[in-house]
Order: sequence, then C-alpha cells, then structure tokens
Amino acid sequence: MSRRDIPCKICPECFMIAPNATARCRTCGTALTPRERQKEAAEAQAAMQAACDAFNATHAVGDVIRCWTGPREGAPVLRVIKAPAEILRGHTAVVFVSGGGGCIALSHISDA
Repeated sequence: MSRRDIPCKICPECFMIAPNATARCRTCGTALTPRERQKEAAEAQAAMQAACDAFNATHAVGDVIRCWTGPREGAPVLRVIKAPAEILRGHTAVVFVSGGGGCIALSHISDA
C-alpha cells in the first residue's frame, strides 16, 4: 500500500483530511460518520420538540402573540395562533398563525 492508498475522509465544513476511523473532524468538530450525523439529527429533533412542548404549555390556540414575519428587525406584529406548535418537515419548530405569514418559527416570537 502506498501513501496515496491511505483511506481518509474530507470534512465538508473545513475541508481538512481525517483518517477513516475518525468520527468527528479534529479541527471543527463536524460529524464525519453517518452514525454521528444521525446522533446529531436526533438531538436536534429532541430539542425542537422540547421547544414546541414548552411553547404549547404556555400558549393556547386563539392567543395573540408578538412575532416577526421576516428578519427580527423593527417592531414585532400581532398574530393569532391557529394551531399548536410543531416541527415543520423535520427542520424548524413553528407555530401556525392567522393574519398573515402562515407559520412563524419559534425563534421569531417575542418573549415580551
């Protein structure tokens, strides 16, 4: 086996070369194996579900919330909750509202 035949992986974030046996990039910490990526995805899903549960525990359908429909700039607008918070297609915790905007990410809801 020559030096060119050494099995390795390239980190998709920082493009550093790592041995195949490495689960995480030593430079930036990115998951390199499918098992590690699945573990990160499961942790993210659990965190989003916890955020949805916490929001639903404090806000009921029909409540008025203050939120931003775009970037968190300027004054928030008032919207009425029309469905409990849920995870949208596996990637974002949202709440469906009426009055424009369709759904709002929980990160765009004002605490005040």
